[in-house]
Amino acid sequence: MRLRVVPPAPTDAGCGGCSRRAVLHGLAATAAAALVGCPSEDTLAPDAGPGSITWACGNNLCVDLNDPKNATLTKVDGTLIVIAPHDIILLVRTSTTAVAAVSDVCTHAMCGVRYDRVNKILTCPCHGSKYTLMGGVIQGPAFRPLARYQTQLDPTTNQLTIVL
Repeated sequence: MRLRVVPPAPTDAGCGGCSRRAVLHGLAATAAAALVGCPSEDTLAPDAGPGSITWACGNNLCVDLNDPKNATLTKVDGTLIVIAPHDIILLVRTSTTAVAAVSDVCTHAMCGVRYDRVNKILTCPCHGSKYTLMGGVIQGPAFRPLARYQTQLDPTTNQLTIVL
């Protein structure tokens, strides 16, 4: 039995050094995701719609939970989406005093993840990846965790700070 050695694919400097194979793989994955019907930002679960405009608190983001647009996050198991400068963040109220914050973008298929209130996990509707509320992978095909953000909830002012 002879092994065939395949030379590395040529790279294209205009693509930051990525190979043609990588570009074609990315295009194929994008086309497959479109055919499968991966949800976009505007097809999120009803209670996970975008919250009101957040504002910068130094280098962080702040969410006013007194604003009616953010009311879903005032109850345990409530969810809210906020747009950060370099990510879309899913917030989940895990208790009366805590809020979990992770990237809403699945590390496998780039689809928006959903909060499963029954099992207290995050799932990707595109290919079934499952994550903990801390972003860790429970089940693939994803193998990288979701980005995780620290949060600080001030109960006296009902303000949530997301540390970026």
